[in-house]
Amino acid sequence: MSQAELWTAEQIEQADSADPLWSWVVPAFRAFDLTMLDESAKFPCIFGVSAQNNGHNSFAALDARLPRAHGVERLAETLRAFREKAWTGPRRQSLAVFVGPPAEVPDLDHDRERFWRLLEDLRAHDRSPWPDDSPRDPTDPKWDWCFAGEPWFTFMCSPAYVARRSRAIGHCLTVVFQTRRIFEGLAGNTPPGQKAKKAVRDRLAAYEELPPHPHLGSAERQVDSKWRQYFLPDDLTEFPVDACPYKGV
Repeated sequence: MSQAELWTAEQIEQADSADPLWSWVVPAFRAFDLTMLDESAKFPCIFGVSAQNNGHNSFAALDARLPRAHGVERLAETLRAFREKAWTGPRRQSLAVFVGPPAEVPDLDHDRERFWRLLEDLRAHDRSPWPDDSPRDPTDPKWDWCFAGEPWFTFMCSPAYVARRSRAIGHCLTVVFQTRRIFEGLAGNTPPGQKAKKAVRDRLAAYEELPPHPHLGSAERQVDSKWRQYFLPDDLTEFPVDACPYKGV
């Protein structure tokens, strides 16, 4: 594998499952792939499903037992490599990072804490300054997490989710990263953007036991404080706009 450890689905499927890393990453990937591509269930994110079908998504792992080979510093390199790929390849693509090994008893609060700590740790390994045109204060309604000189959209999934099935996409904590290029042509105030958002929300309503979370907004209305979409509670609890857990610079 390369220094950046940016993997394709094919590379994971061909990996040696006897290796300590692959012994849990391969099953985690297969659970992710099955969830995304299950035609009978119809996963809500139509763009994510299409990217997975077409082999456009990338993958990486963070293993607490192997910090030198698969720790945060290596993941930061991987994220930079994905940024280059995302801005030169197909527009709709994501990086899914499997964080493990999987817990015997998944805990949503624990995964939430690990997720926010991971964003802070990645930022600490970022060589690029925070972009001048992006707010640095998480209480600013326009704040986004930034890395490699630009804002990103990121969100976490966990097997500890029960009602919010769209955020339970595998055996372990999984963090998805997307550059803002993925949203080009889909601005919420445009007809294509509203059409796409409605399609996703319609599938979401059929997929989950809960109605779409208020933090997701609506097909007609964009929302500020996007960090509240990074982690969604397993119910309809809403977070105050000034309560972002991120403490990084």
